Amino acid sequence: MLNLPTCYDERTNGVAIGHLLWLHNIVQAYGMYEFGKDRYKMLEATGWNKKKSFEDNIAKMASFNAGRSHQSDVDLSGALSSHFDAELLKKKLAECHELLNSKTDEPTDEEKKEQGWDQAYNLTVWEEFPGQPTVSGVLLQNMTGGRMGITGTGPTRASMVEAKNMRMSFSASNADIQGFAC
Repeated sequence: MLNLPTCYDERTNGVAIGHLLWLHNIVQAYGMYEFGKDRYKMLEATGWNKKKSFEDNIAKMASFNAGRSHQSDVDLSGALSSHFDAELLKKKLAECHELLNSKTDEPTDEEKKEQGWDQAYNLTVWEEFPGQPTVSGVLLQNMTGGRMGITGTGPTRASMVEAKNMRMSFSASNADIQGFAC
């Protein structure tokens, strides 16, 4: 991504050109449609106010996802004057907006598959709070790094070994505390 100004360059009027090109590329190359759509939604939510100055709008942007989404009314010719193929880049920015903006309906699974964006496999290991979560179970799960408080998954050999090791750890800690108190 050579010769691309950041959204902090006034010639871009806050449009995150590099970010948008990256989103376009990950959708086209890797089929990461849902990820791209979620990231684009954050750019749309920037809350750019045309009545405020560029500096005021930049100051209120979140630093972790700076910039705003593609804006068809913003002329990026000056910002892209150093880019080797400004017209192709403008076309990709418009495609990115067309694919990912919040007003566009999500493609069906069949349409995603036609584009080569079908899901290879789900990387989700398990539900965050499987079974019937309780407040105490969720707290226990969070306090123990997910080792305890999970319901509905059943014990495995590995979880039984982990539980035994944790009990031994607690017993050893308890003995240390009792010995210290004497």
